[in-house]
Amino acid sequence: MRKIKFDKCIVGTGKSGIDFSSKLAKEYDLPTEQKSAQLGVRFEAPQKHFQKLIDISYDFKLYRKFDDEGVSLRSFCTNNNAAYVAVEETYGDQSYNGHAKKDERYRNNMTNFGILMEINGIEDPFTWSRNVVSKLQHNGTGLYYSPSRKPSTTSEGNEVTSHQIDNLDLVREVMGGYFKYVEDFIEDMKKVFPTLGDDWGIYIPEVKYLSPEPLVNYNNLSLTKYPNIHFVGDALSARGITVSGAQGTYVAESLLKQEELIFDSFGDNIEF
Repeated sequence: MRKIKFDKCIVGTGKSGIDFSSKLAKEYDLPTEQKSAQLGVRFEAPQKHFQKLIDISYDFKLYRKFDDEGVSLRSFCTNNNAAYVAVEETYGDQSYNGHAKKDERYRNNMTNFGILMEINGIEDPFTWSRNVVSKLQHNGTGLYYSPSRKPSTTSEGNEVTSHQIDNLDLVREVMGGYFKYVEDFIEDMKKVFPTLGDDWGIYIPEVKYLSPEPLVNYNNLSLTKYPNIHFVGDALSARGITVSGAQGTYVAESLLKQEELIFDSFGDNIEF
């Protein structure tokens, strides 16, 4: 094993390194707090249904909250114009996300976004989420449901890998009653966007795995147990690239300010 000495360390593992940061937390017995479960679907529909809102905000956000029941929902990562559903594989199971091409050659006039539930009160949300996702698989792929459509194609022209189901009974059962919130969210969208009707489909599931979050000092995101180590991004259960980037910048600036203070203090004692 190669050892590297350091004075300060920023741990930004990215989504693919969540297990590594979790391993560090266990190995060094870091104080942590449990996070909520983040689970839902990737919603897709023709862009025309959302165009008036898109003209105002490309990456629009929709929210619903059920505070008394510990559940809130949000739209996540909206893609328009040349929008495609993307397949992800984590821990051997498939889930779905989305992306958009800038090139006009790929324009398909579709919109996709996640409908994610934030569920509080689950004892071990990480394990619970993995268990749910594993049960929402069919022969190695995730699921697709639509009252009127077929799965879309990728930007390469291939059908998005999924297994189309003709009803949502399995999803309702596996999600343990939580899927009703997603259905309620879609029904409300049909009221807000009256042309939507049944012209939509959902890829199941979309998931954000959040391991227990190490406790940090919020003035510089350093670990409470090891103040010279800073966790940022997915290592700190950040939601989205914007927050992750902001955390990295925040820590970097705090370290630079520390260096400036040290230099100033040292400089005051220099004799020429």
